[in-house]
Parts: sequence; C-alpha cells; structure tokens
Amino acid sequence: MTKVRFIFIPVIVLLLSSPFAYAMNGRDVFEKVQEVRNKKLDQKVESTMILFDKGGGKRTRTLTEYGKNASPEACKVLVVFNSPADLKGVGFLLHAHTFADRDLWAYFPEYKRVRRIPTASQDDSFFGSDFSYDDFSGPPDLNDYSFKILKEEIFDGKPCYVIEVTPKKPRKYTKFIAWVAKNLWVPTKIEYYREKELYRAGSFKDIRMIDGIPTPFEYEMENLKTKHRTELTIQKIIYGTKYPNELFSQKSLERGAK
Repeated sequence: MTKVRFIFIPVIVLLLSSPFAYAMNGRDVFEKVQEVRNKKLDQKVESTMILFDKGGGKRTRTLTEYGKNASPEACKVLVVFNSPADLKGVGFLLHAHTFADRDLWAYFPEYKRVRRIPTASQDDSFFGSDFSYDDFSGPPDLNDYSFKILKEEIFDGKPCYVIEVTPKKPRKYTKFIAWVAKNLWVPTKIEYYREKELYRAGSFKDIRMIDGIPTPFEYEMENLKTKHRTELTIQKIIYGTKYPNELFSQKSLERGAK
C-alpha cells in the first residue's frame, strides 16, 4: 500500500496544479472583468496625472474624463486636459461602434484642428504618458483575444487569477499578463510583452467600492525600457451620469467639453 500511495500523490499534485483544476477558465474571468467595466461606462472622472522621468524630474497634469454607454453602440469617451497651461484644452475623443470598431480623435488648441488617430496607433503613448490611447478607450472585444490561466497568486493582499492574454490581431505587444482580483473582478497588476521582453508594466491600487462598483483610485504605468513612469490618481468620480450625445462630438472636443 505504501508504494501505491507514493505513485498516486504526484499525480494528484499535477492535476491540482494544471489549468483544468480551476473552477473558471481565462475567458470566464475576463467576462467578469467586462461586466464590471460595462457598469463604469456612464461616468465623470477628475484625475491628476504625474509623469516621472528617469532623472527624477516630474510634470503634473489634471484632466477630466466623460463616459457614455452608447447602446446599441458600445461607448463614447471624451478626455480634456485642464492643466498645465500648455496642455489646457487638449483633448481625446472616442466613438466605439463596437468594442472592436473604434474611431479616435485628438484636438490641439495650438493648431486649432481635430486630428484623427489611426486605429493602428491605439497602443501609442497617451499624450506623452506611459498609458496608451487604448487604456482610455473603454472595454475591449473579448473575441479579439485568447485567454489562459497561468496560476493563482496574492498581489497587494488580494488573491488573484494570473491570466495570459494574447491578441489575435497585430498589436504593439504580443501578449499581456493580468492579475485579476477574485470576487472584485478588476485587474490589480499588468505586464506587457513583446515576444519574451517585458517592456511595460502597471498596477492598480486603492480599490474602493463606489455605488457598488470596485474602483481603483491609484494607477501606475512604467516603460521599463525608458524608465519613464506615470501615476494617475482619481480625485473624484461619479457613476450613472447620462450625458447627451452632443457632449461627445468633435465640436465639443474643440470647445473643451463646453
């Protein structure tokens, strides 16, 4: 009997450590994440963004983000910078017809014109920060990705599913790994890779329940190649806003949401 136990214990350990042992698969986890994101579509957010360079210098910005659930389309987003003076009035506008079909525009008061942002540029830097345009563009289309649970792990005191997410369409990253907090269903950490190279990483902390919605108030993203880092802190957030479609027009973008 001793020999039988010795043979079967490693088999049990192997089964428990395999992806088949999880109650959910990676797609299930991100469907939960999507449900939370969809609850946040109607919102107004006032934030402070601080950019740190590798030499220790920093720049501070303030911005306001407006969001709208544009059902039967996906969502609309308008972001306007309030300060400093050289960025005041600079803005970003998103119309997501579906979560995979997006129109993006930027406005620069200095040039007095709205510029269309190619969809291929959605992974580019968001106005010099370490966040991307995609980070401000609403929930993704889950059908554009494949998902795999790698393991379970504690991060920032929260038990998390660690999920490998691979885009099916060409992106500037080949995969990202997300730490998703169980029961809250919000990412707490993310790592972006180009092949095997980790080049961008972020964390999402100070998660508070606002109107029953788990909401990180502190976001950090770092470019590991340039050693440039950006912190985004929410100062005020309101859910359940019902802004008119007119707020999300190119004219409104030019007027700074006025």
